[in-house]
Amino acid sequence: MKVELAPRSHQRLQTTAPDAPAVVALKGERETALAMRVEEVFSYRRPLQPFLLNCLGYQATGGVWVVALAFQLGAESERRVAGRVYLNPLRNEDAVFLCHLALQERFVFVFLNPSLSGGVSQERVWAMEERYGVRRLLSQTERAVSQQPANTLEFERAKAELDARFSLPELLATRTPIGETAVPVFLGALPGVVLE
Repeated sequence: MKVELAPRSHQRLQTTAPDAPAVVALKGERETALAMRVEEVFSYRRPLQPFLLNCLGYQATGGVWVVALAFQLGAESERRVAGRVYLNPLRNEDAVFLCHLALQERFVFVFLNPSLSGGVSQERVWAMEERYGVRRLLSQTERAVSQQPANTLEFERAKAELDARFSLPELLATRTPIGETAVPVFLGALPGVVLE
């Protein structure tokens, strides 16, 4: 499957360090993806299983929201790519990424060569329950977005607080049963879907 990045995301990825994932938009479609520049692109041609992905919201002590995309492609015994990236729902570009996540039916991870001239992608289904979870998260953060300007320093503090409280395995495993389905738990201090 050929995947192209939107021009603005292409520029963003050029300034990202190699082997550091970034949230990007795909060209021509309203779709959020993860992308990473790697030295050996073709070693990622074989699908890495499992492809775990969880989108969680965290409201820090000061009331600032952080959205984490926690991911793991591949098992520990093989090649594995794992980590987390953050979105600030107060930033317009990040809010657009989240809106796309609430609607799209697949999620793509793109591995690109250092010059961004070639790459391969891996994808998984972005289930209805996951889209529903993002919509719930957006409704939780809507109040904060309308009341606060984006503050980079406070957002960085909130990210550090999230990192200190939850490991990557905890973020990947954080789920709560609702009926017969599982949706992401939103960590924070607002009522509704909250883990304290």
